[in-house]
Amino acid sequence: MTADYNQKVRIPCALILAALALAGCHRGNASKDAVRQAVVDYVGARGLSVAAMNIEVTAVNFSGDHAEANVSFTPKNSPGVAGMAMTYLLQQQGAQWMVTGRKQAGGAPHGGGAVPGAANPHGGAPDGMANPHGAGPGGAMPAPQDLPPTHKTTK
Repeated sequence: MTADYNQKVRIPCALILAALALAGCHRGNASKDAVRQAVVDYVGARGLSVAAMNIEVTAVNFSGDHAEANVSFTPKNSPGVAGMAMTYLLQQQGAQWMVTGRKQAGGAPHGGGAVPGAANPHGGAPDGMANPHGAGPGGAMPAPQDLPPTHKTTK
């Protein structure tokens, strides 16, 4: 009776343990390090020198076999120089993550956002100063009557 009982208990326990082990493996490589490696591979494949950059995954949101990662890039040999932040979309393919694209940041034409507190990389006046291109308040150009005369001669 004891051997029969042990056999009845052992088989279901082994099946439950196997199911738990398989369920644990399904999550795969859901770690910041795996996502960072996918971003490094993606950026490097586009010809950028990843050796010259500090690449930090600041946050990751995993959702099954998809992930959204906030990544910060700063230059290694230029302390105090502003970097940039990007949001990447990833998908798990097999045991590794692959970047499938970037999430466009609202209002940022280059797909990334400037690091807060950084200088305007395109030049121009800092906040609170006059526009060096002559635009009035709100970025509007001056009215034609406010422009200096052109001294055009007609023939």
